[in-house]
Amino acid sequence: MSLFYQDILNLTPGYRPSFSGPPGAWLYDGSGRPVLHLSTTSTGSNRMHQHLDHIAFRTNNVEEVVKQLDSKKIEYEVYEVPEVDLIQIFFRDPEGGRLEVSATKASQ
Repeated sequence: MSLFYQDILNLTPGYRPSFSGPPGAWLYDGSGRPVLHLSTTSTGSNRMHQHLDHIAFRTNNVEEVVKQLDSKKIEYEVYEVPEVDLIQIFFRDPEGGRLEVSATKASQ
């Protein structure tokens, strides 16, 4: 899973504290901020029952994201939201998680 986010969103693996829970990875953005925390999940009574609709990221280069998705043959949908001057790209990670990458039209 970590490689997907590194490949598509250009996140880089970095320091993750030694937690007592399940193993995982922290991925960092270009500014050195840990923006995505991944971990293995448990089944049975330890399983979380909450629903996450999607994770949203911002970019200044929608075309580059589309190019990455096309090169990996990942299906996506593009939406324009004129009232807030936004372009949104929605796609799924290998586990089915829904992702959004968006940018203002002015930044394009």
